[in-house]
Amino acid sequence: MSHYSNHQWKEFRDHIIELDGYKCAKCGRSNGEVILQVHHKTYIKGKKPWEYPLKDCMTLCKGCHATVHGIFKPQFGWEYVCDEDLEELVGTCENCGNDIRYVFTIQHEKWGTMEVGTYCCDKLTDSDVASNLMESLTSYRGRLRRFIDSSRWKLDNDTHTIRQGQFNIEIREDQQNFNLKIHTLESKKIYHTLSDAKSKAFEVIDSGQLIQYCDKNKINLEQSRKKNLRKV
Repeated sequence: MSHYSNHQWKEFRDHIIELDGYKCAKCGRSNGEVILQVHHKTYIKGKKPWEYPLKDCMTLCKGCHATVHGIFKPQFGWEYVCDEDLEELVGTCENCGNDIRYVFTIQHEKWGTMEVGTYCCDKLTDSDVASNLMESLTSYRGRLRRFIDSSRWKLDNDTHTIRQGQFNIEIREDQQNFNLKIHTLESKKIYHTLSDAKSKAFEVIDSGQLIQYCDKNKINLEQSRKKNLRKV
């Protein structure tokens, strides 16, 4: 997934709209009457939509925004910027109008930014970027679910254990909270559900974060594993 966070754009956009008094700078209509968007007065190649100076941005309603850029949206020349999971089907594709859960922000040199669904993102960017991301997300969630539900989990004295790849994972229940330990590394965070603790363990292992941490801190996983086995 992209390392950019859609929150940065939404926060920037909300600040611009607030500065303009929640009104379109062209027609003067408010956010209670029209959909307000942020227009970039100029295009700076390589800049993300939230990296522009405030003076280069202005609030326009959807209609005035379209007029500024030209009535017809360009059908090519779009670039993928970032994506966001809204958790529910509460978004709207600004290209086709369909309800969407997964929002892809795309940018055009002459049109500005637009939030679209998977199909429209691939179509307008002439790529498989959105569908590939969705495929990866679907695969990750399936693997996570199977990890959480695995029959390899063992429970002994309020401690859930499993071996995943190079790692021995322990999740200890303590007064309805859960403490996560992977080899000799104990998480400082307290988890409120067993599923949350298992999800975090899978995340750091699957992403390679834990291997990178062990390499950086010269933690020998094999020696650590043998030491733990000798204690059993």
